[in-house]
Amino acid sequence: MMKPYLRNLMNIIIKKAKIIDPTSPHNGHIADIQIASGKIVSIGKDIVAKGVKSLEVKGLHVSPGWIDIFSDFADPGYEYRETLETGANAAAAGGYTDVCIVPNTKPAIDQKSVVEYVVQKAKQLPVSIHPLGGITRGTEGKELAEMYDMKLSGAVAFSDGKSPLQSAGILVKALQYIKSFDGVLIQVPDDKTINPNGLMNEGITSTRMGLSGRPEIAEEIAVASNIRLAAYAESKLHLTGISTDNSLKLVKDAKQKK
Repeated sequence: MMKPYLRNLMNIIIKKAKIIDPTSPHNGHIADIQIASGKIVSIGKDIVAKGVKSLEVKGLHVSPGWIDIFSDFADPGYEYRETLETGANAAAAGGYTDVCIVPNTKPAIDQKSVVEYVVQKAKQLPVSIHPLGGITRGTEGKELAEMYDMKLSGAVAFSDGKSPLQSAGILVKALQYIKSFDGVLIQVPDDKTINPNGLMNEGITSTRMGLSGRPEIAEEIAVASNIRLAAYAESKLHLTGISTDNSLKLVKDAKQKK
């Protein structure tokens, strides 16, 4: 179903844009794109339509809408930082059509009522907002939240967001729990026992800038552990925020073993 704001979208012809879409036969081509009432109605060369506004900018590229799978809109509870409305407007301005939001709010997105609040409030916004339900209550890493109820209410995946699970026992239980409804967990791989106050990867740059460094091994230990637990549980896990070569190699090797 088309979002209400799209029904009134202006008619426009985008001139001489390079199309970036591997699924399209127009991928890599420079063409005109005609949009009417929010839908692409024609792609070709030198499109002309009477009374329709044209947009031509040198070096213009057009692609399908982007997706952010780990964004913090801070609503509910921290609206002074960001709201669903301001976050959605910023996302739309940046070319994003879908945004998954982390559950580190107040109250946390850790139960069906909060998921429903986000889903209902997002219906009239210019991008599709998908809540990530908390893996644990309050995203505190102690007790599993009611993930099945949240799934039924609209949570697309589960994560403790900016407070990634540190307990292997809790993580493996969560991985086993979500198998019953084909769920997915999202983790930031980070062993918080290794310099939890690190502000960037440890190295020459962190030293020059006078910032507390975070050793690469803090990420790589977590990546290796999380991969082993997901394999043991035979469940679905997505690792986000990977920043080292060794972490990437661990993920690639794990995928090849499947």
